[in-house]
Amino acid sequence: MIKGKLWRQKVEKLSDLTHEAKDKLIKVSKLDESILTKAEVIEVKGIICLEISDLCHESEVPVKKVNKDEWDKLR
Repeated sequence: MIKGKLWRQKVEKLSDLTHEAKDKLIKVSKLDESILTKAEVIEVKGIICLEISDLCHESEVPVKKVNKDEWDKLR
């Protein structure tokens, strides 16, 4: 995972993900295929998520899944 970076954006739906996320970490409660694909196109640095859909493909974007306790600590 990328150290020393802060996420600037929490993504709940596809339209929340904009070009402003380029080179940043994003926080996604449930990562699905469409959000992952758009994150790749925008070139985000990484994704922190609570859940990952079984349909998500492998990606060059680093994805870190955290448990509920850790998720609640993240701001």
